[in-house]
Amino acid sequence: MKPFKHQTVFVAATGASLTSAVAELLRGQHVIAVNDAFKLLPFADLLYACDAKWWEVHNGCMDFAGERWSTHEIGGSNDKRAIAKKYGVSLIAGRSGDKFRTDGTIAYGSNSGFQAIGLAIWLGAARIVLVGFDMRDIAGKRHFFGDHPKPLRNGGCFCAWLRVFAKAAKRVPPGVEIVNATSGSALMVFPLVSLEAECASLR
Repeated sequence: MKPFKHQTVFVAATGASLTSAVAELLRGQHVIAVNDAFKLLPFADLLYACDAKWWEVHNGCMDFAGERWSTHEIGGSNDKRAIAKKYGVSLIAGRSGDKFRTDGTIAYGSNSGFQAIGLAIWLGAARIVLVGFDMRDIAGKRHFFGDHPKPLRNGGCFCAWLRVFAKAAKRVPPGVEIVNATSGSALMVFPLVSLEAECASLR
């Protein structure tokens, strides 16, 4: 069953532009929150996070009311069977790569935002609207909340992520449209749209 079949889905990453005001615009929409974005979007349909350590640090986000998802790879460094069992996290197969897939697996693309888009596609989304995908520092901040606490990493090269998205944007699966509603985003490979207009069109 594809819960988002033919639907518009907002994928909210943790860029510094994600604010409580932006989050409030998404209330009532289909939303996938990426990592700590769930703190501003407790009403999201899904929470997606890749890193096992993130789930451990956040104690599985047991208070989050929606579904919790991650990727998993048997025999690799991304084996999350223990995390899934401990916290009730749903798993979808992950693999290396830089394109959006439709075969029941998600390409890692080097970042959780990329993977969350892949999950939205797998769950049937026809139009995916990106929020909080700044792909740059804003006032010295990578994330709206500042830095991840130790032992979590705050690294990852925006330049590398932008290259991955540039490749993936050339091969978006048929029947899927991806647009970017992140004001001031450095991610320019998808059409830029107004978040207010996107939300208004769905009400």
